[in-house]
Amino acid sequence: MGQKLLARKGSYTPLVWKGSYTVEAAMVVSITFLVLASLVIGTFYLHDRAVFQSMVCEIASAGSAYATESERENAVSTLKGEVSASRFLGSTELSGNATAGDDEVTASWSASYPVPGFAMQYLAGNELSIETSWTSKIAEPVDTIRLIRGAGELITGGDD
Repeated sequence: MGQKLLARKGSYTPLVWKGSYTVEAAMVVSITFLVLASLVIGTFYLHDRAVFQSMVCEIASAGSAYATESERENAVSTLKGEVSASRFLGSTELSGNATAGDDEVTASWSASYPVPGFAMQYLAGNELSIETSWTSKIAEPVDTIRLIRGAGELITGGDD
């Protein structure tokens, strides 16, 4: 019953339709879909991690570029205010801290990235965490120049 006859130059040969191609195609398409979805979700997660790292480095380095502590605190608070969830592709629960001290500026931020899926519920609790921090020492170019000139005077004996 599952056979058809195919006419070929006067002879008839049976043509059998197989269901194995349908099963193979269903498996290949579903696995391909899962791999592509995982790549997209992974790419979004890596994007958010890179944006976080860039943002924290920018806050710390901008704060270390000023001479007085009040200027450093103003620069850090301004950049902290510019951090918004619109820069991220899926991260939630953004929280951070940035402090400007006498010797260094420290910035640290954290967030969670929700990941859908049944398997991720057991592997990571359906969310991945993003935590990053950066410390930038405050450069004192005047002191550095004085040290270099003083060392030069010691080496040359004060002669220019």
